[in-house]
Amino acid sequence: MKVSLIGLLTMSALLAQAPMPKVKMLSAVKPTYDTSKAARCWDLRKQRKVVESTQCFVGLLAEKEAAIQAEGLWGTGKYEDALREFDLAREVHPQDAEVRIREGALFFERFNEPEAIKSVSEALEMDAANVRGLMLMAKILSKRFDTKAVELAQRAAAADPKLYQAHELLAQLALENSEPVKAAEEAQKALAINAKALNAMATLGTIELLQNRPTDQIEKVLAIDPSYGEAWYWVGHHFVLNRRYEEAIAYYKKAVALTPDLWVAREQLGINLMRTGKPEPARVELETAYNAGFTSTEVVNSLRLMDKYSKFISTKFEGGELRLDQKESAILQPYFEQEVRKARLSFEAKYKMHLDAPLEVEVYPNHEDFAVRTMGMPGLGATGVSFGPVVAMDSPSARKAGEYHWASTLWHELSHSYILVATKFLTPRWYTEGISVHEETMVSPEWGDPPDPGTLLALKEKKFLPIAELDRGFVRPKEPNQVQLSYFQAGQAIDWIVLTYGQDRLNAMTKGFSEHKTTVEVIAEQLKLKPEEFDEKLYAFMNERYGKAASKMKEIREAMAAASKALTAKDYDTAIAEGKKATDGYPVTAMLPVGYELLSKAYLAKKDKAKAREVLREYAKAAGRNPETLKQLAQLEEEGGDKAMAAAALQRLMYISPVGDEDLHRKLGEYYLDLQQPQRALPAFQAQLASKPVDPAGAYYNLARSYLALSRRPEAKEALFQSLELAPSFKPAQKLLLELESRSSNQ
Repeated sequence: MKVSLIGLLTMSALLAQAPMPKVKMLSAVKPTYDTSKAARCWDLRKQRKVVESTQCFVGLLAEKEAAIQAEGLWGTGKYEDALREFDLAREVHPQDAEVRIREGALFFERFNEPEAIKSVSEALEMDAANVRGLMLMAKILSKRFDTKAVELAQRAAAADPKLYQAHELLAQLALENSEPVKAAEEAQKALAINAKALNAMATLGTIELLQNRPTDQIEKVLAIDPSYGEAWYWVGHHFVLNRRYEEAIAYYKKAVALTPDLWVAREQLGINLMRTGKPEPARVELETAYNAGFTSTEVVNSLRLMDKYSKFISTKFEGGELRLDQKESAILQPYFEQEVRKARLSFEAKYKMHLDAPLEVEVYPNHEDFAVRTMGMPGLGATGVSFGPVVAMDSPSARKAGEYHWASTLWHELSHSYILVATKFLTPRWYTEGISVHEETMVSPEWGDPPDPGTLLALKEKKFLPIAELDRGFVRPKEPNQVQLSYFQAGQAIDWIVLTYGQDRLNAMTKGFSEHKTTVEVIAEQLKLKPEEFDEKLYAFMNERYGKAASKMKEIREAMAAASKALTAKDYDTAIAEGKKATDGYPVTAMLPVGYELLSKAYLAKKDKAKAREVLREYAKAAGRNPETLKQLAQLEEEGGDKAMAAAALQRLMYISPVGDEDLHRKLGEYYLDLQQPQRALPAFQAQLASKPVDPAGAYYNLARSYLALSRRPEAKEALFQSLELAPSFKPAQKLLLELESRSSNQ
């Protein structure tokens, strides 16, 4: 997964973490109404006694108590009505935590998490020791991969030693965090309390299945409850987290076959069918859930997104398929296709493998649509994600111009496609993310995201995870920037491995992971290192690269501030001197481009265009991506008589912000025609025309010039006709058409 600078882990962890309520430490408060009748109905439902439980719930509808009527409505499938009754119960019992907990449980089961969090937070403000509230909040936050979920589950377990469900949840959380030993220990604690703790058995079975070991744990679950599809649901859940999507789909299918009304399993089945490029069966599953009243945000958003698919244009080519929004397909398609083709050739040669399936790339101009496409929920902070041969990503128009490099994201995700398939989807997260970060800068040193001040500070303070635990930094981060640090560390690790041992050794590591070997085992076999030795060597490598910048951050910031102040005061010599202090001799970091911009402004103010051009060349090499700054570089290159370098400056913008900039495409096409490179001018002028130009007649004329230079006369003639139809008196088009007709008649 390619992340933005706020970078995050798996798709779910990228959701905003919910703030915990400030609670008053009160003793447990009993409900102010009788909950036993509703509890009996739910117990019958849990026992799969459908007729008896339905009769029980219907009986609750005759009760006077609004909270009990709400339970009856919930149990009979009238969810909206149940919420209205819970609202009434709130008024009747304003200080009763139980009403809010049950309301929160209904929101969580059927509707959305934010409302569930709100209700349960209110309950915990009233009764901080409420075990049911603690458990429910832990479950909600666990879905968001919030580290607070572990704390809440531990508090619940401590408050009620017989609460085996708390240990079941802790087992699930540990397994999500790549801690199978700890997960098994928590599962055994649950079983020690209740020998029929079904989810604990499911966790033990999942651990064995993930390791490709035989298991009888799920059979034990089904011997106790033959309809317990939840067991297969949890297996599927963990296979998704390990990016084994096709296997997860098979397990979700088993879950819904056993328990057709296990809607969360059907929801996830639909979402994962979407992820792997199977929209038709995905819609069937999601609509089935929706029509049954399961209107979770994931289900609703996914169905809405599917309704937008008609607005996408699909283009197939050898080895790939692109799906682009019709509003920008004409602009982006040539550039995306070119990069997919190049990436495929590069990776097949480098990793010595052929991908049998075509590479399918979906590009979304609306970031929230991309988020829904990948996880069924808005709020995703990543820019791209790979599900094997299927890649989904943000369009350059989905992000603010200059903050997003779409080509870097595309290569990042396509490298995942190869490594996931090569390792049979068994690679640890750090390894595949590290390779993808590494590959970005292998295409061009300018493409990767350089380390920011937070990463440099972590380097200075040695705040990186051991390699044996690095996967945890992606899944449930304990620090705000830990995911970002994990991406950086993983990328540096692969850089170091390739530089020290070579590409063939990296390929051998890939093969080792495909054989179910762990990080520790692969490092020992292929690098002959213990984990702690690897950590020591990796830190030395990172420190050699970035240690100087990390140790001088204060001085760099002070120099930049002084340069900026001097620039404002028009003291250009001081601005230049301080700007050099902030840039000279430092490796490429996220701070460096700012220093170069300050320097260029000072040189331009002194009318020293040669120096400004020199500095802006360094700015571009240092991953500077401000569109206006790069255009300024192109202008300086043209004024200096170097149209090839001017074209190179604008070409960088094609990878950053190609949508909605007619002038960029026009100017780039003109440069390439002047350089006698019509094959590169043609897509630029095609993009100009697709950008709804102010002067469409001129755009068609430019297109005709490119076609003619490529000896594609019929297409040149057609473009000129289009130009003259729009502007009959357009003399350049008239003249070129006459020349074309004259050439034709003389042949």
